[in-house]
Amino acid sequence: MTKERQVINSNNLGHFYKHVNNRLSCRTGVGALRDSNGSLYTTDASKAELLNYYFSSVSTKDDGVLPELDRFVPEDVEFSNVTFTPENVMKAMRKLKNNTSCRPDGLLSILFRKFASHLAIPLSVLFNNSIYVGKIPDDWKKAIIIPISKGSLASDVCNYRPISLTSVACKIMERVIVQQLLSYLSLHRLISCQQHGFLLRKSTTTNLLETMNDWTLAIDSRDGVLEAYFDFAKAFDSVSHPKLYHKLQGYGISGSILVSK
Repeated sequence: MTKERQVINSNNLGHFYKHVNNRLSCRTGVGALRDSNGSLYTTDASKAELLNYYFSSVSTKDDGVLPELDRFVPEDVEFSNVTFTPENVMKAMRKLKNNTSCRPDGLLSILFRKFASHLAIPLSVLFNNSIYVGKIPDDWKKAIIIPISKGSLASDVCNYRPISLTSVACKIMERVIVQQLLSYLSLHRLISCQQHGFLLRKSTTTNLLETMNDWTLAIDSRDGVLEAYFDFAKAFDSVSHPKLYHKLQGYGISGSILVSK
């Protein structure tokens, strides 16, 4: 009761609800699962196998046919290299969350965040060398897969989505690459102005504001409004890697940034 007494004596409503929510949260992992035939899986090994089979089954098998694709930029325009400096590496580390989630290499994000000033230089050297040779450490290719429930029937394996916990060092490297890649795409106007996801200072809020503005203008002009909504099931899981690789080449992405293996 000592912890509870401290929470009460602190007279902080936020701390009180945080403590209660932590007590109510279930941290025992995934419960019993059923497959499409109704068979019940209760052991950790059997549940892991069932989830692994389901997550693998939703992936799309490539047909080996590459579509005809025109180049989106002139031949002399390309994005083939990324420069890692202690400054941009440290900036990426400062944005890491202070969590202690287990990673394949055993290194936690809180470690990189706390020692960012000491790790920035050696990591920038490591990243530059990785880009130069076109390879990354094998541990960076591994991930710990965490099944997250979508909020529906917890025993249905189809109601889980996989979250990959990868190496924090690799994540830092990816963030620096993404920043410079987005600058390249924006400079050559390769990102649609209607794109609101995964962009700085854009979100579902900005998307809804633009949509509301368009609807308002249409109503004021006495025009009809027709809206169509699409939801691509398993969108990221079903992306064909060869076709994605092919399209990235059309955007001028090449060199050690774009490797086939």
